[in-house]
Amino acid sequence: MIFQPRVAIWLLGAGLLAGCSGIKTYPDTSPRNLIVKTEARSGSVFSSSRVAVHIHEVDASCRTTYLGTVQLSESVVEIGIPPDRPSYLVFNFYSSSFLGGSSGSINYETLLRPRAGYTYNASARYADGIYQVAILESGPGRSKGLEIERRELADCNRG
Repeated sequence: MIFQPRVAIWLLGAGLLAGCSGIKTYPDTSPRNLIVKTEARSGSVFSSSRVAVHIHEVDASCRTTYLGTVQLSESVVEIGIPPDRPSYLVFNFYSSSFLGGSSGSINYETLLRPRAGYTYNASARYADGIYQVAILESGPGRSKGLEIERRELADCNRG
């Protein structure tokens, strides 16, 4: 194989750009307490869809700091969210069409304050342009999960 400097420079540049996209992998260091079941159907062989969740920590002044992203490419993904402090979860549903050249995304954002010893089962579904997210909390003494209501970031100081 002959070395071609232009190709090497282009590949290096593409790699650097990909590394600077701003999306980083979530470190996932806490006990895994958020279990996300994902279903994403585009409805056509000429289109695709994918789902990710961007995780942010929230400080006492309701400011967020981006911690990282988990690609929900498997049907079930377990994630560790730090307990007893608020986290801001942004579920991103992305779809694209190969023939029409169109693409789009929509977000479902919610504030979650996981409690120690509890598990949170989330369902992230996307089918034919319609998305749905539901989060259930289960824990000690509770046989059935309790649905967690969607909360705005402005609710961070309200418990």
